[in-house]
Amino acid sequence: MQELTYDPYSKAGLGLLASAVRRRLKQVAWARLAPYGLTPQQFWVILVLLEEGPLSLHALSQRVWMDDPTASRVVKTLVGRGLLRSLPDPGHGRRILISLMPEALPMARELQTLAQGIKENLVDGLSDQERDLVRHGLMTIIRNLDGQLAEARTDLGEPEGQAAS
Repeated sequence: MQELTYDPYSKAGLGLLASAVRRRLKQVAWARLAPYGLTPQQFWVILVLLEEGPLSLHALSQRVWMDDPTASRVVKTLVGRGLLRSLPDPGHGRRILISLMPEALPMARELQTLAQGIKENLVDGLSDQERDLVRHGLMTIIRNLDGQLAEARTDLGEPEGQAAS
């Protein structure tokens, strides 16, 4: 007699499922990035800079959903590896602009292709309508959580808009 296998996700709540998706996505990214010696966070920073060009640290951190201190550590590591550079912003006295080193462009383009494959595989089997529904549902959940976070910060007496540590 064949033993029935338990599916831990069949009755899971949306929070657990969202966490499982995030965890699996990171696992896939780690596996695909191993030959490059990059972390998923470094991967996304490189892709954003390839697609958008030079950015300030704060703008970059917002694009990759990191807080500024985390983005700063990631950038510092990538600068140390010779993949990124940070130079003063000619249009702003105190800001620096972070950009890809020219030597990093071939790898960045490979990573862009890799990312496209991950994104396509992620939604394989979903119709356009299903993709729109999932996107709408996830954005609603994010807004709900942002509201809860703002409320919790207000309850703690933190100024509105302060970044989490």
